[in-house]
Amino acid sequence: MNKRSVSDRRRAIYTGLQGFMDEAAVLKAVTHWENRYIEQPSLALQRFVADICQTPELKEKRSSMLRNLIKVMGQDSTTLLADPRGSNAENIVVNPISASQAFAELMLAMMAQLDDDLQHKLRIDLFAALRQRQLPLTTLEALQRWLGNRQALELGNAPPALLQKLLNQYYVLLCEDIGPVRADKILARGVSQVQHEHPKLDVFLDDLL
Repeated sequence: MNKRSVSDRRRAIYTGLQGFMDEAAVLKAVTHWENRYIEQPSLALQRFVADICQTPELKEKRSSMLRNLIKVMGQDSTTLLADPRGSNAENIVVNPISASQAFAELMLAMMAQLDDDLQHKLRIDLFAALRQRQLPLTTLEALQRWLGNRQALELGNAPPALLQKLLNQYYVLLCEDIGPVRADKILARGVSQVQHEHPKLDVFLDDLL
């Protein structure tokens, strides 16, 4: 399947999900595929379907959905629906900078709920923890500039999986300092704030949480 064009693969995903969920949910699923699975082999479809089937109703359809996607991916491109991204979408993928923007906005929204002393402590603790991880040097340097000087976070094409790990690390530190109940409330308020102030980033939040 990966030998086909990006547009044809996206069309297959879009076509194969029809009838299983409404249009908004299908488009959200397509975006998730672009973020996580666009470079993955066809066998990764099982994980993709598991990701998007979170409600009881969709979980019941998971096997049927997977079979249909596999079937559609083997069809000729002339039988597929038009690319949901438009006629000029041959190589379009979701801009990874938007994912890092969602991460940065959520982190700032969470930090803004803390007093200055705790913010400073958590920034130091987070960077100390991240230095123990095998992060790309450019990512580590960008985080150091951001955590130390509060400059704009520029992680370039950092994958959502990495951003999720960074957010999880911060959440763990937050729980250790203020407890899980308050940490959960801060996370929830942070998510709500980003959804309200930056609605276009909402789809990227799902990949971070």
